[in-house]
Amino acid sequence: MVTRWWSASQREAFQAPRSGTVRRVSSPQDLADTLVEVLVPEYPRFVAHWMTHASHLDAPAALSGDAVVDALVAAAAAHVVFKATGQVPGWTEEPERSLSTLWYSGPDAFFANALVHTPLVFRLHGVLIEADSLASV
Repeated sequence: MVTRWWSASQREAFQAPRSGTVRRVSSPQDLADTLVEVLVPEYPRFVAHWMTHASHLDAPAALSGDAVVDALVAAAAAHVVFKATGQVPGWTEEPERSLSTLWYSGPDAFFANALVHTPLVFRLHGVLIEADSLASV
């Protein structure tokens, strides 16, 4: 098992605010910046947490150079906005923010389950993450 120690900024971003001074990861750019620093198995947890307080969703994240991160950020932002308004931000539909093949980080044995239980907007971006995994605890 790989243990990943978080940097001070990552710890602060995901801690509950103590005095209102802790920076929250809330914009799509914040999510992209965080995902490029964490291990792939941690993606669903970070995305789930981000979705609980996402903001500034009309502002696109710069492309990170990692196609999975770019697709995941676009899918998460589109999912949050779609649930609230029935529409998605235009930037999330840019071709470079979707994968040409399906991406799934879990065990092969659970691929079919992920395919069935991934929210539509994530599937359209080529990212398979079960809806259960997107529920922040």
